[in-house]
Order: sequence, then structure tokens, then C-alpha cells
Amino acid sequence: MSELRTNRIIPRDGLVSGASGGIIQVVQNIQGIGQVTSSGTSEYDLGLNCTITPQRSDSKILVNANWCAIQEGAFYVNYYLNRGTTHIHEYQTYQGTGSWTVAYPNMMFLDSPATTSAVTYKITAQVTSGHDLRTNYNSGSGDDGTVHGALTGYGSRATMILMEISG
Repeated sequence: MSELRTNRIIPRDGLVSGASGGIIQVVQNIQGIGQVTSSGTSEYDLGLNCTITPQRSDSKILVNANWCAIQEGAFYVNYYLNRGTTHIHEYQTYQGTGSWTVAYPNMMFLDSPATTSAVTYKITAQVTSGHDLRTNYNSGSGDDGTVHGALTGYGSRATMILMEISG
């Protein structure tokens, strides 16, 4: 015997006017683009992006992004969350060894784009010195056994999930 209990069910379009917190839609992008390398100090695109078209202009967008990075040497890396071409959030990492170090950065941010037009979020990175930074990196190649198919060369999966939340 099973039993399902709930206090309420929130409709797909979110909560009634004046209430907030209902999930309206979820969009995900999984990138298997392979390794992206920077050995300079210019900001560069990780290739991790996702687009959502909010159904309501008062909605908030919860952005959750995960990727793998490996760096040689001790230096800071600034990761930026961009809405279009505008930085809206920054995450800084430091790895303090002289040899290759692996990191798994995660960025989570609640944005208020105030639009019902398509919005694209993407992650960019900038190293603070001329050291080598590799993102979407892993030490193997080949089919990872998922529906996403084979990885070409070196490259791990990077994921961005966008959730529209009623405002």
C-alpha cells in the first residue's frame, strides 16, 4: 500500500499573483566540447552556455553551472557568469601548487532578467597570470557510456541548468 500526501500542487505557470517560488520551466545544456585552453590573461569563453525564454517578466532565473578545470602552477582564476555580454556574477579560485591541479568549479546565482525575451547565460574565464588553464578536461577519451555519445579527444562534461522561478 502506498500513500501520497501534499499540501498543495503548484501549477506549471507558477504561483498566483503575489506569491513566489514555483518552478515554471527547467532548461539544461550539457557540453562535451572537449578541452578549452588559455595560456594568456585575456578573458575567454569556456563554451558553456544555455538559453531560456522566461514566460513571465517578473520571474527569476536560477543558474547552476559545473565544469572541470586543470591548471599548472599557483595562480588565481576569475570565472564570470554572463547574461549576454554582461558580467552578472564572479567566482574566483586559487590553486597553490607548482604542479597540475584539478578543480571542479560550481557557480550558482539567482538572476532577475526582467524580460520575456530569450536570455543566454555563459561562463567565461580569465587567469591572473600567463599560466596554462585547461577547462572541460579529463585524462581519457572515448565513449562515456551515456546517450551523449563519444567524447572527442580530451574533454569532460560541463553542465548548465537554468530554472525559471515565479517571482
